[in-house]
Amino acid sequence: MQENKRKLAENTVVIILAAGKGTRMGRSDLAKVCFEIDGIPAITRTITTFQQHGFKNFIPVVGARAEQVMDCVAKDSCNAMYIYQSPQLGTGHAARLVAQRLQEMNYDGNIIVTMGDKFIDDGAIDAMIDGFIKQKASAALLTVPKTKLTEASGGRIFLDGKSSRPLDIIEKVDIQKQAVVDELKTLAKKSNPITSAQLMKIAKKHIENPKKLEVALGKLLTLAKDKKTINKSELKKLLESNDFNIEIDAKRYNANQIERKCKTVNASLYMFNADAFYQGVALIDNDNAQKEYYLTDIIKCLNNVKDVNGAPEFSVKAIEIKNPDLIQGFNSPDELLTIQDYLRKKKKKANKQTFNSKPRLSKQQYRDIDEWINEFEKPTKSLNKWLNKIYGSHEKLHSQRRREILKTLKCYRKKFGSGEKVCIVRAPGRINILGRHVDHRGGYTNFLAIDRETVMVAGIRNDSKVVAVNTDSEKFKEVNFDIDQIISNFGWSDWTNFVNSRWVQKMIQTYIGDWGNYIRAAVVKLQHNYKDVKVNGLNIAVSGNIPMAAGLSSSSSIVVATLQTAIALNNFELTSSEFIDMCGSGEWFVGSRGGAGDHAAIRLGQRGKIANVRHRPLKVEAIVDAPKDYEILIANSHIKAAKSSSAKDRFNEKIASYNLGFALLKHRCPEINSSIEHLRDINPETLGVAPSDIYRMLLKIPQFATRKELRAMLGDSNKELLDTNFASHKDPGSYRIRGVLLLGIAEIQRAKVCTELLNNGRIEEFGELMRISHDGDRVSVDDGKGNYILQADPCTDAYLNSLIYDLHSEDPKKVTNAQIYMQPGSYACSTAEIDKMVDIVNALPCVAGVQLAGAGLGGCIMILAQKGCQDKIKRALNKNYYKPANLKPAVITCTTVEGCGLVGF
Repeated sequence: MQENKRKLAENTVVIILAAGKGTRMGRSDLAKVCFEIDGIPAITRTITTFQQHGFKNFIPVVGARAEQVMDCVAKDSCNAMYIYQSPQLGTGHAARLVAQRLQEMNYDGNIIVTMGDKFIDDGAIDAMIDGFIKQKASAALLTVPKTKLTEASGGRIFLDGKSSRPLDIIEKVDIQKQAVVDELKTLAKKSNPITSAQLMKIAKKHIENPKKLEVALGKLLTLAKDKKTINKSELKKLLESNDFNIEIDAKRYNANQIERKCKTVNASLYMFNADAFYQGVALIDNDNAQKEYYLTDIIKCLNNVKDVNGAPEFSVKAIEIKNPDLIQGFNSPDELLTIQDYLRKKKKKANKQTFNSKPRLSKQQYRDIDEWINEFEKPTKSLNKWLNKIYGSHEKLHSQRRREILKTLKCYRKKFGSGEKVCIVRAPGRINILGRHVDHRGGYTNFLAIDRETVMVAGIRNDSKVVAVNTDSEKFKEVNFDIDQIISNFGWSDWTNFVNSRWVQKMIQTYIGDWGNYIRAAVVKLQHNYKDVKVNGLNIAVSGNIPMAAGLSSSSSIVVATLQTAIALNNFELTSSEFIDMCGSGEWFVGSRGGAGDHAAIRLGQRGKIANVRHRPLKVEAIVDAPKDYEILIANSHIKAAKSSSAKDRFNEKIASYNLGFALLKHRCPEINSSIEHLRDINPETLGVAPSDIYRMLLKIPQFATRKELRAMLGDSNKELLDTNFASHKDPGSYRIRGVLLLGIAEIQRAKVCTELLNNGRIEEFGELMRISHDGDRVSVDDGKGNYILQADPCTDAYLNSLIYDLHSEDPKKVTNAQIYMQPGSYACSTAEIDKMVDIVNALPCVAGVQLAGAGLGGCIMILAQKGCQDKIKRALNKNYYKPANLKPAVITCTTVEGCGLVGF
């Protein structure tokens, strides 16, 4: 038998259809057959598998991105002859082109036809060869059982009831079309008139895709167009025509009959002797709505060829394999993931490892839900030790956090039941005491994690769905989504292109303010980063006490907690830098275009410490003790910093100002290009220039610019940069380019020296930098009568020239005040209410510094004040802000805690 197989392989040519574009994969730059399966392009993997079975001759049919496909094949060192298909008129047309070439060469061996976008395991090829030889077939097709996974894409195999001979391959859309016809026939028998609305409702019920609907039911849709009531006689005539009925072996079948009779589906792996192949492809026609030639029609065509006695001339066989994993196609990224998950499991088995998708967490971190509940209801020494480690010796805080975790555990049990293991993750809110709006510029942040946090209890699922519930079910509705479904809508396209896509933008608009978007952001980004591993779904219960829209990162804490949960339960291992970067860019999914500073703070925070972190790449530069004689207070303005569409436009407008301003700076100051990578590089030390030279560079940047002006200044060479940045937000009319750049350059300098000032006890100097930093966000000033009026952008030519003049003066005070780190710039993300609160608190002698907390447009202020000053601060704010505005006082003292992590003790 082995000798027969070897001879057959040597006398067979393998045709690989690889001309398609594969638009559903989400990448316009990569041919579908070149997508990698476990690190190897799909077409290369197919050729290698056939070669291992002794096949030596290959004919790839190429079309879209032909050179790319040929490069992939060439690397495999196989004997290949290429056929170029243009125009691309279907798989049958491709096969016909090959047949013409082989006939010209007088080829009379066997032919295998498969698709380049397939994963074909050894077992599938073995089964095809065995079946072809043993059944003495003229033509054979491989079939797999009809399952939920296979029925979506494979055509149904209709077998003869007596001989089990395959009579036809019926595509799913044709069955859907027949279902529409069947339902309309039943309706037409009734005496009531049929309306266009009824017809369209039935049509859309069975065929959801508008394009497929138009192609499949064109004549029916024309009949319904512009008519309220359809002529029944015309409708019945159309419904009885051959175009709207599936006929097999001279007998008509309805959709239900076909589904019942068809137990297997087409795996798109065919084998023919030369005569069957040549005659079969010659008989394929394009008598269909698409006017294309389909290879699947070859089975019906060969069955229609009879010998002189009226018997079938060709022996057509269906070769069934029971395991559908042995041959799998992919039309979307989620299907590609399924293949790679299969290969990953197979590898582990081959290495004599027992594949175990269960989380590899310690017993202290991963327990039965009821066991966790018992632990938190009856505190033990180990629990108290853990509470002290995370929160310090604050008994009141211990009790509060224990109750919150217990509440979340019981919420999980109520929704998902008992009897399964779960992990618990906590992710605190954060304060960045200096380093506003610069993490995405490679700048520095100085953060601490605070005692307000998100708690997440989660268990692993065996599918790709995520179900999340909140302890506050009235405010936060249940979240349900499928990771695979989201993946299938964008493919492995660049992350930036995806989050800018219409599909995502539409989803964001549909679900504005939905807390579930932050959960989606984390798991979708994880799946996007790890294309070769299928991320399992999660059951999640969440609670949190971080004030929403207050600038304390309540939303980012959900992203961090979700990613921590997903990597723990799916057995991923990420460095802190990888984790933080993934959180930062993952949150772009929600619509913002910020950096990873908030996520770094939540992840890396330490109790009683302030961490100075540099970004791009992420590096913890220093960790210092928080000032012993001072404390941080948070005062809420009650102005919601909501992530609405307009707010996101404002935030993204600032990012665009940064990106385009930086590009313009490099364009107009080419002498510095070799020295700079990020905005943080614009400083005297890196560039080897004086501070006044940097002000001169900024004088070359316009204070304001419109989109039209920016396009003219940056030119066609920056078109992609311009388009990408403009796509993230609505046109504001004018961008404040210079002020944003100056804020960034100066704020990076301020944030860099933070730890030096704190280590040396120079708290008053540090507080002054906080005040200057807020002035960079300030939008209003007191007119002297208690009214806050709009502040004009201060970054004029005259302002910069005055700084240059002061730097060259010999007045020590002027020289100091003209230093870069002393300049506020103009980012303008505060509000009049917050500006007023800052001024109220700044007037108190016990306050070292105060500024906006978070990204802006509302939220909180943070106050660095001497211990014991809280009552004075509360009274001042209540008297001058909360009471006049009829608002509830909201001032809290922050306790620094440990950063995000799994609960374990």
